[in-house]
Amino acid sequence: MGECRAAIHKIKNERHVDVSHVIEQFWLSRTEEAFCALFEVVYPRLRRYFLLRGMEIAEAEDLSQNVMIVIHRHAGDVRDELLFQGWIFKVAKTELARYWRQRQTRERIAGMEPLSDLLTATLVAETSEDGNNNFSEWMSHLDAPERELLILRFVEGLSYEELALALGIPVGTVKWRLFNVKKKLAPIINNSSTGRHRRVH
Repeated sequence: MGECRAAIHKIKNERHVDVSHVIEQFWLSRTEEAFCALFEVVYPRLRRYFLLRGMEIAEAEDLSQNVMIVIHRHAGDVRDELLFQGWIFKVAKTELARYWRQRQTRERIAGMEPLSDLLTATLVAETSEDGNNNFSEWMSHLDAPERELLILRFVEGLSYEELALALGIPVGTVKWRLFNVKKKLAPIINNSSTGRHRRVH
């Protein structure tokens, strides 16, 4: 774990790598080298996840490191490699809930105030190569559980099965909630005044 901490300062953008291949290699070998490779592809995604949940950069980085420690210690508890990503974000969600409990700010997480301009700019830079992205605007129209679902599905690319594991709900419920979120966002996206529209698939 110690050798991987230095990688935090080197990571600027998420690398274009086959995440599934990196997970498979770690799953098979469980070596420190394989974990470092896993760290470099998972840590930026965790950081982005926490930023999208309203964390400041320093908080997001601390929480991301905490999740990576859990992964390092308890990856062997996961029995199905195909659900490993879902398990990672289940751990992230648990870590986030623990953070809020420690801060005793249940009202803040229930309210989920709109993202600040600075944070929005940061997220746009991390989620879009061309810097032209309405994702944060769409998020402001959603409730907290809907945001959670949207982030994990369309930013992190989790499958229905992985979402079910991460959120602790049946696959059928995942599909139904996604349907309703897309239905809610459809008129907002179509009426966007930015001049560049993107549909949620």
